[in-house]
Amino acid sequence: MRFHEILARERKARGWSQEDLAGRVQVSRQAVSKWETEDAMPDLPKLLALADALGMSLDALCGRAAPGEGETPPGPPEAPQRASKRSRWLWLVLCVLLAVCLAAGGIWWKWSRRDVVPAEEAPAESTLPETLTVSGVRFSGKSDYMVDYWFTPSISGADYLYQITFTARDGHARTFDASYSGGVCSGSATLRGGWLGYAVTISVGDGVNSRNLAVADSLIFSEGDADWRTLE
Repeated sequence: MRFHEILARERKARGWSQEDLAGRVQVSRQAVSKWETEDAMPDLPKLLALADALGMSLDALCGRAAPGEGETPPGPPEAPQRASKRSRWLWLVLCVLLAVCLAAGGIWWKWSRRDVVPAEEAPAESTLPETLTVSGVRFSGKSDYMVDYWFTPSISGADYLYQITFTARDGHARTFDASYSGGVCSGSATLRGGWLGYAVTISVGDGVNSRNLAVADSLIFSEGDADWRTLE
């Protein structure tokens, strides 16, 4: 189509009169009429004003096909496009394979180490000797319910835990921590009554294992007095 035909078509497509278009490009209605009847041609500034008013490119207004209109511009060669698509697919496949390998490796690593005990969780070795002996066992009643005790264990050291347990004839037992100093353990125990008769057991522990030894039986006590049977 030629310029005058395109101009008339585009003006009418927008529902404008010749006066409307003339006002938009600041010319007279007669000028627009002459352009549409091909009696005259606008100069370049008026062409540009017409193209802006109609929202068209100058080529389209003048009837010149713009690239992409009526003719397909030459595109990039097909082979590179196919190669680019293949590359993207290849990268996708590689990423998927890598993810699968990492997941499988993690599962295998956990399975292979299922029986491995971490160093911090590995059981510590006991430092206790196999045999515990106790000497110097003695008691002294402080009241009808409290008794002092002393004993010297063969296993000695500030890192060990020393305890003494009093078990009444009815099976009721109480355990107390014994203070260790200079090779001797001592302390006071508050019990239900010194007349009940108690069996006495000493224990030494290192946090991993312990050694126990019964040292006395039939312990009775009162204020200022105590009586018991020492066990060999």
